Amino acid sequence: MRFTRTCLVSLTTIGALLLPLSLKAADDEPADAVRMSLPECLSRALENNLDLAIAKKDPEIAYQDVLFQKATFDPNFTSDVSHSKQIQEPSQVFQASEATQDQIGAGLTGLLKFGASWSAGLTSIRNDSNSTFNAYNPSYDSGLALGFRMPFLKGLGVEATTASLVISKRNLDTSHEELRRQATATLRAVEDAYWNLRAVREGQRVAEQTLKLSQDLYDLNKKKVEVGTLAPIEITQAEANVASNVELTIRGKEGVANAEDSLRQLLAIPKDDPLWVHTIIPTEEPVQDARTVDLNAAIATALQERPEMLESKATLENSALSERAARNAARHQLDLTANVTPSGNNLIDVLPSGPVTGGYGDSIKEIPKFNNYAWSLGLNYAVPLGNRAAKANYAIARIGREKQEISVQNTEDLIRVDVRTAVRAVESGYERVVAARKNVELQTKKLDAEQKKFDNGMSTSFEVFTFQTDLRNAQLSLIQALLDYNKSLADLERAKGTLLASKGLKLADDAGR
Repeated sequence: MRFTRTCLVSLTTIGALLLPLSLKAADDEPADAVRMSLPECLSRALENNLDLAIAKKDPEIAYQDVLFQKATFDPNFTSDVSHSKQIQEPSQVFQASEATQDQIGAGLTGLLKFGASWSAGLTSIRNDSNSTFNAYNPSYDSGLALGFRMPFLKGLGVEATTASLVISKRNLDTSHEELRRQATATLRAVEDAYWNLRAVREGQRVAEQTLKLSQDLYDLNKKKVEVGTLAPIEITQAEANVASNVELTIRGKEGVANAEDSLRQLLAIPKDDPLWVHTIIPTEEPVQDARTVDLNAAIATALQERPEMLESKATLENSALSERAARNAARHQLDLTANVTPSGNNLIDVLPSGPVTGGYGDSIKEIPKFNNYAWSLGLNYAVPLGNRAAKANYAIARIGREKQEISVQNTEDLIRVDVRTAVRAVESGYERVVAARKNVELQTKKLDAEQKKFDNGMSTSFEVFTFQTDLRNAQLSLIQALLDYNKSLADLERAKGTLLASKGLKLADDAGR
């Protein structure tokens, strides 16, 4: 009876391990073991995960595209310098002559957000000739050209000129939402890996303790056979059971090593970090109590917070804007043009003794006086015959907008179903925990009764081994149910779009924000 009581105490201890799971350092825990909490793992992954590091580059690219689109409204500066020379041979009418011309100029052009374009340019020319027909030598002429073009149909309005800029800004916001979605997926993967490691570690402990029980029973059977109170076949059965449990412990150690590597990979542990060889001990206590979920509130939160929903709506807004811009581009062209060109020359004054001339600066000073100027005002009208290209682009944009409206509805339905599935997983997950706990309790009692029968010679080692296996499987099921339940709680936050906030984590919004 001494063995029976010892065995029962050990089995009861195994069952108690999971209610709640014990986190005290085991006696055989390696001295270099690293104990890690779930928040610590999530924070490290958010900072170091390589897939997430790649995803963080997308908002930076999107921000550069915004700057590229803004450059449409940057003024464009132009300048030119030229020198020319003309030589005329003598003829019966004209004497030989030589003339040179030096020209310098600079100008600015730009586009305004409401569609108008403007230009301003200053040109100054120096002419030098030995011709007797040239009264002023050298002569200087300067001119200022101011231009303005205002569209009345095609190209009119802020939307027509800023559509690409607005779309690029929305794409920047969308890239941040996509980054948040990627971060959420990464955190879910890390949490799954964390609980998987916890599960296989607890499973390994159960396997090792079950192995000890089978070894104890084998030793007892061997003594009973030696004294002739038990048939020799019982030793063979006990030895086979020990061998089976040894295999399970070996597989358990392999599962722990694989689970540790999965977690290390998600945390992007550097290759030379000692954590690659140190044992990782998860320290987080799994949630074991029931959590009430308001389905309607969860769906409403998801439709407001899910990155996919926000991305889909932003894409719809872009499609609608592209449609309006394409409709504008399909209009006829009617532009108002206005130009004024004041000019100045080198004639400073006319004195009795003769003309007095100046240089470049003097000719430029004459421009504001408006003694010499020209201006023009006109309307330009143009339309491509048939206009099929613009009409086709407009039709494509309209169909694209209609397609995106359907996509938004589809995204809403997918999110709604996703949340409902996640809520059901939480509810059924807790029910599994309750059922698994009850099963462990009943399997413990069943084994207790079978061991009493065996002790009284009314059962066999095979039956005891079978019930030990049933209890072990029940314990493993409880471990899995508890950790699946915790995974379902995290998945619900993912489905609601609030996983980052629920963990107290936040992405750094530094690209264009």
